[in-house]
Amino acid sequence: MNDNRYCTTLYGPTPLYGLTTFYGLMIALAFLFASGVTLADGPADNPPGDKVVLDLSGAWEMEGVLPGEGVKKLFHKVHPDCGPAHVPGDVYSDLWRVGRIDDPHVGRNGQRAKWVMDYEWWYFKSFKVPAEMNGKQIRLMFEGVDYECDAWLNGESLGSHQGAYSRFDYDVTDLVKFSTKRDRTENNLLAIRLAPPPRTFAFVCGRKYRWHGDYGSNVTPFGIWRPVRLEATGPVSIEDIYVQSELQQNRSAELSVQITLRNNSYAKRDLTLDVVVQGDNFSSPPVMVSANHRSEPGESVCTIPLSVEDPKLWTTWDLGDQNLYRVEVSVHDDSGFQDQERQSFAIRKLEMAMNPGWSPEEVEYPWTVMLNGQRHYMRSACWGGPPDMFTGRATEAMYREYIRLAKEANINNLRIFCWHPPEIPLFYRLCDEAGITVWQDFSLSHYLYPRDRETIEKIFDESIEVVKQIRNNPSVIFLSGGEEILYTQSDDDSDFFLQLITELERAVAPYHAIQWVPTCPLSWPNVQKAFKPRESIHAHAPHYGAGSRMLEDYYSSLEYAFVPELAITSCPSVESIRKFIPEDEVWPPGPGWGYHWADLDILRIHNYEVFGEQRIDGLERFVDATQIAQGVYFQYSGEHFRRMKPKNSGVSFCHLMLHTPDMKWAIVDFYLQPKKSFEYVRRTFQPLLVSLQHDKRRWNPGETFGGQIWVVNDLFKEFPNCTVAIRFLDDQKRLFHEETQKIGDVSADSATEFSQVSVKVPGKRGEKFYVEMQLLDDRGKVVSENEYFFLVDDQQQAADMLKAMGQEARRRTENGGGTIRYFEELQGERYVPTKLIEDFR
Repeated sequence: MNDNRYCTTLYGPTPLYGLTTFYGLMIALAFLFASGVTLADGPADNPPGDKVVLDLSGAWEMEGVLPGEGVKKLFHKVHPDCGPAHVPGDVYSDLWRVGRIDDPHVGRNGQRAKWVMDYEWWYFKSFKVPAEMNGKQIRLMFEGVDYECDAWLNGESLGSHQGAYSRFDYDVTDLVKFSTKRDRTENNLLAIRLAPPPRTFAFVCGRKYRWHGDYGSNVTPFGIWRPVRLEATGPVSIEDIYVQSELQQNRSAELSVQITLRNNSYAKRDLTLDVVVQGDNFSSPPVMVSANHRSEPGESVCTIPLSVEDPKLWTTWDLGDQNLYRVEVSVHDDSGFQDQERQSFAIRKLEMAMNPGWSPEEVEYPWTVMLNGQRHYMRSACWGGPPDMFTGRATEAMYREYIRLAKEANINNLRIFCWHPPEIPLFYRLCDEAGITVWQDFSLSHYLYPRDRETIEKIFDESIEVVKQIRNNPSVIFLSGGEEILYTQSDDDSDFFLQLITELERAVAPYHAIQWVPTCPLSWPNVQKAFKPRESIHAHAPHYGAGSRMLEDYYSSLEYAFVPELAITSCPSVESIRKFIPEDEVWPPGPGWGYHWADLDILRIHNYEVFGEQRIDGLERFVDATQIAQGVYFQYSGEHFRRMKPKNSGVSFCHLMLHTPDMKWAIVDFYLQPKKSFEYVRRTFQPLLVSLQHDKRRWNPGETFGGQIWVVNDLFKEFPNCTVAIRFLDDQKRLFHEETQKIGDVSADSATEFSQVSVKVPGKRGEKFYVEMQLLDDRGKVVSENEYFFLVDDQQQAADMLKAMGQEARRRTENGGGTIRYFEELQGERYVPTKLIEDFR
């Protein structure tokens, strides 16, 4: 079961891993490693006297042993017999490529790969140091290792590190060897020991994301997941650049360029810093300034002010242009060059405003994002990244395609919550370029981790590091303490977590100027002692309480300032299912469906609610129904919240995509195939939306259908003298009623109810009817389109049936069992299907 989503790795080319090319690759790599040749090594194009960088990404070697055995076997000193590996990457991808495990994404292979977590894994890199580095300060830089590691260079211990997100480095000036010989024994040997990964999220919460819950794989991802490199500079190096901007009334921008320096010598140094600011994705005259700075040994900060006249601003794709700047900083002293770095940033004004229509007793937080003085209504989706949970299989092409699809779906915000890690720099850069804002959670949730002060301070340090990595990206507009942190039944627990996120806010505050949200949701029964009742909600009842209420009754009852999560499940396409479910388990659903989180009760209930039937009489019919049902839920709820604007300032569907193949939340599946629900989201999230408000989806024959015509406009553009055309079609798609209504002017940044429409419902029970709508501007051009389908049926009878199905489903879960509960007497590949499974034909 191979697919072509793995054609290139994120940091370097690698062939398709079909069986034919796979064994050819192994032979080629074995020859290269045996001959001592290294791949993808070599300094960047560095002018004489400048910083020299040696990228160590590419081919590495690896081997696993029981914990503690590697040092006993002197792995850190003597290169053992190894297999090929790739850095950046992860342990599972490397083992899969050499055939030591089967693809953990396929079937129940993940269960058989759990042995990998019982071992420590050693990664080795043999390399030569460029002669240009001689005489400079040389540091070994790690962008990120998940989760715990020890490092040695040429047999000498460098140190240990914990934390998946934080960067770290070692001074190796006196440890590296310079040689021009081709003898491998003259190379430098870097050895990294990866400790067995954590098994329980509770013990690493805040420093690693939650990899497993009610979706995701049940093996813990780990590996050297970010690049490794050598950097050679003078004794003073640039550690960080942080740019803040403030727009002035005279159409200029005042910049504050904060430069963190590290003086690696033992003496004070008088430095000159040269700063150049200019357009990064557009042309602009450079703004140059120099400053003097005395650097004590250790870290120091130099803040340099400068002005940019007539700045080009950054905003979202639906509101304007995505102008990006870059700042280039070079440092020198009397002895010559020290270091140079560049950093992209943008000039924009980020403010928060209170949502109108709420009392102080209902909402106390400002939820409306104002970009350059304009309201940014967040048509959002949760980012379920990285594109592959096993990061060694993720590619730049995947990131680019997901961001392209997000924009195609009219999404202008992506939310990363704590079940997913803060992303790699490429993701934030793509969001900067695409004009998509980002809500970033820290990796905290409602789980009990050690509560000692040392652990808490480590969580704070890891969070500060995350902030430093993303604070220059203009797309990042929200920081949140974490996900559902206060979902706990114990008052003592909730008090502890509330204090924790309060302290976290104070800890990270000096390092950013981004809007802070303590956690989400803020409005839930156990949260009420701390926050107001109408702040935010996770609108998941149609999933976790499937059948309890009709979707129209539930969603229309919700009134909140913001909705950070709204989740509904569906299946990926039949083509995609066949890539990760074994052929003999594809249909009727076998245990592989259960392992990949198919809650067949919930999917059946959703199908019944939307179609009036479960549609379990064939694989393709069932799959298509789940996708359309997901789309109908998203359309009804999304339009409801958008019509509440500006009282509501955003809704985030859960999810755009996910990092494993499964039967869960995404509207774009693991293989980058949009589901049918994708089109529903695209329509629902049109910046200019014509919407039909309706109280129910089922109407009896002969009953008078009634609805209200709304237009929601997120654009800062007025549309004068508009007309709405509406068509009603029967079960056979035959037109039975049409009309046009002149609604007049559609104001910029508005949500307005204009008129009503009514018509007698045709047909008989069991049939459908359809509504098609168009919004036309004053020239007759179609500027928005929408469509709906309804059922000719009795609403109350359907609600009773739905409730009975929900009660039956909950009885099946009273004693647990998860989504594997549908397969009794499971013994390896053999199982006895339950009566429910026997109904799937």
